[in-house]
Amino acid sequence: MKKLALAAFAALCLGTASMSSAKELRLGMSAPEATPWGAAAKAMAAKVAELSGGELTISLYFNNELGDGQTMARQIARGRLDMGVLSNVEASLVLPEYGLLNAPYLFTSEKQADCVIDNHVGATFDAAFRKAGAVYLAPIEVGDMMIMAKSPFRLPSDIAREKIRTSPAPTDTYYVQATGAEAVPLSVPETMPALKTGAVVAITTPIIMGVAGGYWAEAPDFIMTDHSHQIGALLLSRTTWDRLDESQRNALTEGAKAMSGLRQGVRAAEKALLAKATAGGAHVIELTPEEKAAWMAVAPAAQAKIVASIGGDAGEVWAKLQAASAACAN
Repeated sequence: MKKLALAAFAALCLGTASMSSAKELRLGMSAPEATPWGAAAKAMAAKVAELSGGELTISLYFNNELGDGQTMARQIARGRLDMGVLSNVEASLVLPEYGLLNAPYLFTSEKQADCVIDNHVGATFDAAFRKAGAVYLAPIEVGDMMIMAKSPFRLPSDIAREKIRTSPAPTDTYYVQATGAEAVPLSVPETMPALKTGAVVAITTPIIMGVAGGYWAEAPDFIMTDHSHQIGALLLSRTTWDRLDESQRNALTEGAKAMSGLRQGVRAAEKALLAKATAGGAHVIELTPEEKAAWMAVAPAAQAKIVASIGGDAGEVWAKLQAASAACAN
């Protein structure tokens, strides 16, 4: 367990905090400490301590120390855990419509994705998250998706009828099905055994998780489809929010802005890991514009199924996201 005793430091430096009024908030995440997400969480915790004058201490728990991401998401919504750095799949357990951000080819460039995230995502999801029991503090950059395969597939037709591992989420599963392949939803612990035994011939994965997870030993061909831009969430329990005063809430909302540096950290890590894997024998397959267009062409059918499967307010949210994406296209 790694705990950052930042309140004492802030109180010493600022001399403004009363130890009797200090509050400790627990923040959990699946990522290890030595990752871009761990570094960003440390920066955020330090900033909150500084802005609150030591009244708020954020204790960080890495590498699923408080349970897996799905467990942490449910605990946040129920008021049993204060905060969490969650993936999109995990945050979608609190608010299913948030999963629409991972829909295939909602964005066609990083610039477009950045514009939507910076200018539209908060307004789209703030109220709904609060209704679901959480406060949305910041988007979490996870990175672009690719396909890691045993063979150099370049077109959707190349994977038709093949078994492809997907994350257990409709966004991933319906897209792979739309290509004509057989989607096999698997958890992370199940993925490597499936590759080793040949139960699947490829996996969909964020770049960092796929390369750092060592899957390229079994699937050395990296098809850079960029079919989804993964956006997680920094969530605070609504129960915790309600017991904080206004100055403490302001410290949290302002301190959460320190997570903005995560974008650069993730993209730098992606480049470094791809270079490392290439040096070790992996093959990065950059698609031609015509090949990329073929992957994009199957997205609309998947998008329709994703919206229908989520239900609730998904149709309305999807319309807002499409409008935001169009506004950010130029």
